[in-house]
Amino acid sequence: MIMKKASWKFGVLVVPFLILAGLFLLLACSKSDKSGNDGEAEKGYVTGSVTDTKGNPLPGAALVIDNTLIYNSNLLTTSNNEGKYKVKLSGAFTWVATASFEKNYNGKKYTFKLHPETDEAFTSDGGVRNFSWKLSGQRPESASAFYGAYIQLQSTIGSAILAEDVDFTLTPSGPLVDGSNGVAITKRGGAPRTDAYFKLMDIPLGRYILTARYQGQDLQLKNLMTNESGKTLTLNFEPRIDLAGAYCSNCALIEYD
Repeated sequence: MIMKKASWKFGVLVVPFLILAGLFLLLACSKSDKSGNDGEAEKGYVTGSVTDTKGNPLPGAALVIDNTLIYNSNLLTTSNNEGKYKVKLSGAFTWVATASFEKNYNGKKYTFKLHPETDEAFTSDGGVRNFSWKLSGQRPESASAFYGAYIQLQSTIGSAILAEDVDFTLTPSGPLVDGSNGVAITKRGGAPRTDAYFKLMDIPLGRYILTARYQGQDLQLKNLMTNESGKTLTLNFEPRIDLAGAYCSNCALIEYD
């Protein structure tokens, strides 16, 4: 009896194996070459672009490439005239990129944290991290962190009026900090036991006319930083407030009665 080699079994098994191996290799290459953003990662570098609120290139933004393993060993750069940046990486480290931008507006200098397209860490193999300027919206690091400015509220001593029952209206007085036309905003203070309690959160930074109404009556307002008072206030946010019991950036302290 003559035995035949079962070579056909090899062919049946190898063909699908090669197909699967090819697909796996293709996917692996795609993951290593891409950063999950627009553009490809360049070996050994983190690169990216920074845009303003209108999607135009934003030069002069400050980039911090933070080494997550070694304290105080950040890499620093700024975006160029085309809104782009490139930083060389080295070592077997993991990095996180953040960005900020300074802007002069109505005689004050404000600092804005920029929005990352992704906030995932990357290795020294390289990555692409793009950023954009947003005037409002939640920041990725915390449910209570926003890109907009905010107002810390307080009632006068002895007042029983809660901020959550007051309608505060902010009407833009001129262009916002990015040059755009704002819209009137009406907000109330947040509920008790929330981060927004006695606060008006996430307001696009600009100059506003502020009023407040409670049960159909206009309330008296006072800017605790300037001592200006009245039923109508012209409100400019402060780049930084550092007082006993109050510390904030891009904010205002308003008392109502």
